[in-house]
Amino acid sequence: MQSPFLFVYGTLKSEAINTNAQYLHQHAQLLGRARWPGRLYLISNYPGAVPSSSNNEFVDGELWRLNDPDQLLATLDVYEECAPSSPVPHEYKRSLESVQLIAGEKGGTHIIQAWVYIYNLDIARFNRINDGNFVNGNHKLIRRVL
Repeated sequence: MQSPFLFVYGTLKSEAINTNAQYLHQHAQLLGRARWPGRLYLISNYPGAVPSSSNNEFVDGELWRLNDPDQLLATLDVYEECAPSSPVPHEYKRSLESVQLIAGEKGGTHIIQAWVYIYNLDIARFNRINDGNFVNGNHKLIRRVL
């Protein structure tokens, strides 16, 4: 199944300033705030998200509509290190997931199938971003208890 939608939660968000974020912003339309059922971790100076089955764990981000999904996703796959040419094991995997588009105060939420880059390596040594929101390095952490 294909989708023209992409959920971003870190270095590709609208406030991000880097070459790949600018490329996305030039070739897609921001639909609005969104969230995905998952947990967010600080990997380095960037986040990684993993799925959660809990009803109260979410990753906050944005939903984008891609102008040319095949071309744009191929470029972003290289950036996210999950392209066929990327080293194995891949740091991320791109997966089609149910994402909640937050339509505003009175609009509620809409469930949309969108691509999500999911962290694909062990997260045990990383700190969790407790509030699920990565904002230019300004986020609340909770140390993982082993």
